[in-house]
Amino acid sequence: MKTGIKYGVMKMTVRNLLLEQLAAVYDENSWFVCYNVAIEALTDYEVHTRTDEGQENTIAEIINHLYFYNSRYLSRFRGEEVKTYPSYYNTFQCHEGMKWSETSHQVQETFEGFRQSIRYCSDEKLVRWCEALTHIWLHNAYHIGQIVHIRKQFGSWRSSPVVRG
Repeated sequence: MKTGIKYGVMKMTVRNLLLEQLAAVYDENSWFVCYNVAIEALTDYEVHTRTDEGQENTIAEIINHLYFYNSRYLSRFRGEEVKTYPSYYNTFQCHEGMKWSETSHQVQETFEGFRQSIRYCSDEKLVRWCEALTHIWLHNAYHIGQIVHIRKQFGSWRSSPVVRG
């Protein structure tokens, strides 16, 4: 069964669409800044400091949150067991004793895990998972935008990253 939608002149399959969305949030600037560019050259100070009293989370906390959700969704996608946590569990806190740079690397590994899993799974599985994966990519884009915003507040964001749009 070939699934797909018309995208310009070429036929865009669900697989290609999901891989393109993943690349946009992970490692290819497109309409917005990707994760790899957003975290590039961060300092420990920027990662752990709030720029003002109203800032809800630090960059390190956002990275922990991204790791928590992306790793859980990847495990579900692969059919692996996922641990249950109480409703009060704070996904923004590091519970595994990793430094932010290790957690950030784990986020990148998770994105690569998604890329490989999406490339080699069945079309039927992709159709079943398309909505959930699209929502996790949107979730990632939202939090990556927060990271960029915080970096702008620090004055450490270069003025014109290359993005389309």
